[in-house]
Amino acid sequence: MYDVVVIGAGPGGYTCAIRAAQLGAKTCIIEKNGMGGTCTQRGCIPTKYLHSLGDIVRRTAAAKKNGINATIQLDYNLIRSRMTSTISKLASGIEMLLKSNDIDIVLGDAHIVSQNEIAVNNGSSSIETRNIVIATGSYPTCLNGHPFKDNVLSTTSVLELQTLPKSIIVVGGGYSGCEFASILNALGSKVYLVEAEKNLLPSLPVEVGNTIEKYMRIDGIDVMTNSNVDEITDTGAIVNAKEIEASSLLVCIGRKPNIIEDELNLVGVSFNSRGIIVNNKMQTHLNNVYAIGDVTGMYELAHVASKQGEVAAENIMGMESSMDYHSVPACVFTYPEIAFVGQLSGRRTGAFPLTASAKASCLADTRGFVKVFDEGGIIVGALIIAPHAGEMIAEAALAVRLKLKIEDVYHTIHAHPTLPESFLEAARDVNNNAIDLPSKIRRSNPRQNA
Repeated sequence: MYDVVVIGAGPGGYTCAIRAAQLGAKTCIIEKNGMGGTCTQRGCIPTKYLHSLGDIVRRTAAAKKNGINATIQLDYNLIRSRMTSTISKLASGIEMLLKSNDIDIVLGDAHIVSQNEIAVNNGSSSIETRNIVIATGSYPTCLNGHPFKDNVLSTTSVLELQTLPKSIIVVGGGYSGCEFASILNALGSKVYLVEAEKNLLPSLPVEVGNTIEKYMRIDGIDVMTNSNVDEITDTGAIVNAKEIEASSLLVCIGRKPNIIEDELNLVGVSFNSRGIIVNNKMQTHLNNVYAIGDVTGMYELAHVASKQGEVAAENIMGMESSMDYHSVPACVFTYPEIAFVGQLSGRRTGAFPLTASAKASCLADTRGFVKVFDEGGIIVGALIIAPHAGEMIAEAALAVRLKLKIEDVYHTIHAHPTLPESFLEAARDVNNNAIDLPSKIRRSNPRQNA
């Protein structure tokens, strides 16, 4: 009998298995669709691989004004091959990590029979365990009445295309929709982005959606907010009663938890429309069944799933561990990138535009800004729209988690010239002390007062 069986080898699942093994548990992990789950196989990794290539294309095109003339020719067959190779390499690395921790790997389709038994591959084998961790992720949903097929693509099938679409309608202006619209546009597709709400990224402050919409329009993306797809046609779609011709339609309107309701009802695991219900220890209503990652419907973020996996493993092994969500960073890989953490409002705000950043000027990419939000002298949140924002957000996340004061940041020497200096300057701006911004207040001249 195992101490822990983890169903699903995505970021949450394999992290949970490794942490449990580190703490001395006899551990097994079951996976049916490739090591690394959706993140590695069909999500984070392939999209960020394409995002990095899109950035090369953009920078190459922009380099002409600096005296570098280059011709861009995309070989999408080679791009797909290298993307697949990258996925395979990372998946093999995950398998190596699991094996190095003496974790048994079972490839197949798992079904929960009871609190202590899991059947694999239609009951051809059975695994007994003291604890179960459900890490089965989520799957993309389509428009009502329309299945994913032919020219109606999901975030999974779009990555399986043999050629880039000449034109594409992206439905949904959330995280995934904005990312795919940006990436496909950078790689040469004509992109139409359709969002039903008044602004892109509707879960974030309006300023964020409006800013990224402005940059998308500058880059040639046709953005249509307050818009709905009335009908999907053989040659595109009808949006707001107007026909738009496109070779493909990509639906990015959300995901659903990958659960089998009958199995959960059978063993008594509670769930709702969002996913499996858990406490801050990642425990379900059953004391030996845990759930982590997308299947809980809390955050669709790989790094949150990984931390949830650690917390679940530690509680299984008798440690007191719980989730703290107040300093979770998130990134949207558009051009420029968006990153944020904590509370995106405060009594006081400091802001620093990238146009004032020496490093951004050297990169010839000054689109965006950094904002720091303050409550009572404590940093409670940060918003970054900038190149490499994803790399910059870690400092802000640490500041929010440790409840650092504004002075803690600007008394820390930052290297020059770097983009993280912008976070320093935004923090200083909270007290109107930014060095690289014009003064906002009229200061008295001590010599005049003498």
